[in-house]
Amino acid sequence: MATNFLRTLSQRLTKSKNRSQHQQPRSSSIPRNKETSVRHSHCQCRVQLLDNSDLNILIGKAAMGQELYQRVFAHIGLIERDYFGLQFIDHMQVRQWLDPAKRIRKQLPFGPPYNFRLRVKFFSNDPVNLKDELTRYLFFVQLRQDIQTGFLDCPPEVAIYLAALGLQSEFGDFNPHTYSSTFASEFRFHPLQNEQMELAILRQWADKQLEGMNPCRAEAAFLDKARKLPLYGVDLHNVQGRDGCEYRLGLSPQGMLVLDGRQKIGLFLWEKVQRLDFRGRRLTLVVEEEIQNSKNSQESPQQQLVHLHTFIFQTNSSRAAKNLWKCAIEFHTFFRLKFIGNNGMNRKIFSPLFRLGSTFRYRGRTEYEAINKNNELQYQQPKNLNLIERPPFRRPSRRYPPRQQQQKKEEILKSPVKSLDGGNNFYFNNNTQNGIKRPAMSTEL
Repeated sequence: MATNFLRTLSQRLTKSKNRSQHQQPRSSSIPRNKETSVRHSHCQCRVQLLDNSDLNILIGKAAMGQELYQRVFAHIGLIERDYFGLQFIDHMQVRQWLDPAKRIRKQLPFGPPYNFRLRVKFFSNDPVNLKDELTRYLFFVQLRQDIQTGFLDCPPEVAIYLAALGLQSEFGDFNPHTYSSTFASEFRFHPLQNEQMELAILRQWADKQLEGMNPCRAEAAFLDKARKLPLYGVDLHNVQGRDGCEYRLGLSPQGMLVLDGRQKIGLFLWEKVQRLDFRGRRLTLVVEEEIQNSKNSQESPQQQLVHLHTFIFQTNSSRAAKNLWKCAIEFHTFFRLKFIGNNGMNRKIFSPLFRLGSTFRYRGRTEYEAINKNNELQYQQPKNLNLIERPPFRRPSRRYPPRQQQQKKEEILKSPVKSLDGGNNFYFNNNTQNGIKRPAMSTEL
């Protein structure tokens, strides 16, 4: 018995030694895969650019948000970076901006890959202040998308003029021999777009006022017209009032708007906002109001009575309330303050809206610094902007199948195109000057 037991034990030991001898050289003979090591130490970020193309960036797992910002901006050759941000959607379906001072992995609940969208975060009050052509073009693309999707409310008559400027920027002067009456139907301009609107867009595009405009001039005219829209540059958030009704709270350079549907019912100027705080889903807004003393109308402003009004709004979640508060801090700091100091990630700008105990601060330059201190505080900008190697940033718009033509092309060129008012004032006619009969009309909407 003992002999058999010892024989069995020795056989097992011999097998285990042979197995270890065979396995050891196999593991040492395989070289370490560099791709595997990179995959373990890096993560993939997918950024959707404003032209709807995707940019894939491999970044370290411990990387801060600022590193991704720098990689994206360097890829597209963006110089005026203060107006833009990277947006993502968290697990509560709240749209948030990537914080450059925090780790990427701690901010996004999903991934890798981590998905972002490059968007305009702060719209300049006056696009003339934008120095770089690429910045103006990105503003132009963002506004076109917002109007097309209905994110930015735009009356149809204004949308017609803006759509014509968009066609002028992309295709140049209108030519009836090249573009048929269904050409505008291949693009999307407005949620209420129909055949009448498309014909009116062609009519506006063929007007003498747009003739000869190069892309830069057409985009500048587009921005000048779009900035006059009531909700231009307004960041809207859904809230609920004390009465249980649904409202939209909009952040603008001037202050905070309150909208009931599409109707503006209130505006709280930033200089009148004394406190903005949140607790859970509740957002508290304290606004001051100066009351004139009827007994002494010549009383100095310092002696006027100040009455404080408190407004309470409910959001869908505590994350939505905190995100609204953070966006309000950034809007107030960027547009309202004129802090001048050393630019850097550790710089913190004071705002009276800060919540006690919160570590959140706006890190970056204010609009005042971006405009007036461009020479001192710049992102290592070359002296000659023409030397910057940029990819071609003007991309063709997405096209759709045209509307079904009921007539032949020869008949369309001779038939009148009805305007929105029902008149036959606009013609595609080969016998007229330049192929177009242009009536005297005002394009000022």
